[in-house]
Amino acid sequence: MPLVPVHGFVPFSGSKHPLSRPFIWLLAAILTLPNLPAVGAGETDAPVENKNELYTCASGPWGRVSYYYFYLEAPDYVVEKFPLPNTTIKWVFNVNEFDQIEPLLMSAGMTPEQMDRLLAPRRVVKDARYAYIFPSATDVELLTPDGRSRIYAELAKLPANLFQYSPVFFLTDSVEEWARNSGLSASIVSKISSLSYKAGNALVFADIPLLLSQAEDVAEARFIMRKLTRVRTLMAQLELSKEDSIPDLLNYWSTGLGLRQKELEPLMNAITHTKGLSHLDMLHLVPPLPRKLLYTYPDISYTAEGRLPDCHWTSLNFFNLTPQHFLLDTRLATSLVKQDFDKVEPPYRYGDVLMFITPDGRAVHSATYLADDLLFTKNGANLLTPWLLMRLQDLAKLYEVEPGKARIVGFRHKK
Repeated sequence: MPLVPVHGFVPFSGSKHPLSRPFIWLLAAILTLPNLPAVGAGETDAPVENKNELYTCASGPWGRVSYYYFYLEAPDYVVEKFPLPNTTIKWVFNVNEFDQIEPLLMSAGMTPEQMDRLLAPRRVVKDARYAYIFPSATDVELLTPDGRSRIYAELAKLPANLFQYSPVFFLTDSVEEWARNSGLSASIVSKISSLSYKAGNALVFADIPLLLSQAEDVAEARFIMRKLTRVRTLMAQLELSKEDSIPDLLNYWSTGLGLRQKELEPLMNAITHTKGLSHLDMLHLVPPLPRKLLYTYPDISYTAEGRLPDCHWTSLNFFNLTPQHFLLDTRLATSLVKQDFDKVEPPYRYGDVLMFITPDGRAVHSATYLADDLLFTKNGANLLTPWLLMRLQDLAKLYEVEPGKARIVGFRHKK
């Protein structure tokens, strides 16, 4: 039964965005912002990513925060739980919309010869519900990025098109940048790049079957699949010196409620008075539960709850010592936010929950605000998406935060 807004509150919803729905197979979310509300002290343009380069957040009550990028990949024991997909290329359409396929292909720039070849009787299978088309690798490779984007946007509307429905997302400006130091061969990287396309503001890739057909053997195919779980995240740290006001920093990082001040105060003081120490890792600034979860993948034991943790479970459990699994129930999670949180405007502060709201009122994602534009998040309820730190502008690409698509609404725990 669908939820409805109550007293202006936006209910959670199962999103049609690829990162918000459970993945059926091994597809990871690999996953500027116009008119985005100001966050913290301000926004900066996306940095050019260089190896081991340290970036500095805008100044604010959080102190001097810096970070660097790195990549996570799902471990082998997780990847091995998922079978390799079929290398046969298949497009699925609703059978009652079959007459719309030819105009779609034409709008994507296919020639009459290509369409005749693609829609030849031997390449089309129909049942009561779907029409299945089996394009050749050549037909797929001949698509332009714009044509691929047009066709795959339609395919993404049906969960039966697993790869377009849940594509690989890149948060970099190019596939080459994403693949740097990954161990993928130049030919595979080139193939991924040539087959990538834009979905909204994000660069994505969906032609997994075609890519795997290029593998020399099963071992290489599994290696490629593990690399497709590669996701960019960041490590952040708070810079400290004797000139910093420890009381002011404690007030921010304890949310002004006195939470964890006794734990953080001696640690901050020790760093400022110890030669050679100058920063505190973000892991020490978050509560015990996110500290335990950050940069990890869900353990299989979570399946005993009947559903894996998602973004809302993650953001609403941020301050809990032990996870409250009733938050897997969207109805109860909605009720908790209405009861225990106030809607707030920017500037946001540590611990605020930022919700990504579609024009029709669905909360398709939520994340926990830390400082400047840094957030704690989990992108999807599945075993292949870890708990991460991400920049707000990267999440905005994934959840299409722009006028007419989605907006960000902040919620703060009541005192």
